[in-house]
Amino acid sequence: MNLDALAARYRSLAVTACEWRAMGLADPEDMADEVFARLDPRSDHTLRDLYAAIEKVVLASYQRYAGSSSVLDRLRGTAMIAPRAKRTPSDDFLNALSNLREGDRRLIQLRFWDDLDDDEAAEALGTTRDAVRERLARAGTRYLAKLGRSHPDLAISDIEDTLRSIKPGVHRRFGDATGDL
Repeated sequence: MNLDALAARYRSLAVTACEWRAMGLADPEDMADEVFARLDPRSDHTLRDLYAAIEKVVLASYQRYAGSSSVLDRLRGTAMIAPRAKRTPSDDFLNALSNLREGDRRLIQLRFWDDLDDDEAAEALGTTRDAVRERLARAGTRYLAKLGRSHPDLAISDIEDTLRSIKPGVHRRFGDATGDL
């Protein structure tokens, strides 16, 4: 689709994806603007192109952050110096997610944090809808198995609700039931 149609349809997706990937290093609205500025306005684009641009913008944000502060400044801003807070179930959920293979983690994040449907996830990954469904089922099983090590009671929970509940950031592709973002 052309750039204007892509931007109109997927702007909130770009904001959401940039926010949780950059984890507060830059304003997600500004990052989304940069994402669409990277795409050639004379070409048609797919979700795969959009995600490639998102990854480049996020990487650039991390590089700007690394270049603008010293190692000591970055350490002062993290929990490495401050006392560690008490571990929460969300920490365990995120830990289980981070211990998945990259492909599993990416698919789960596309579906449950970026709110892509099966067709959109297939387009973003360059695969088929059926492959997304199969891979998601396997990834969900692996996620719940890892989560079951620390929370056996949650290992049989609904993966979608569990993963949506731990999504970082405030932006969502779709508003809640009241239509708010």
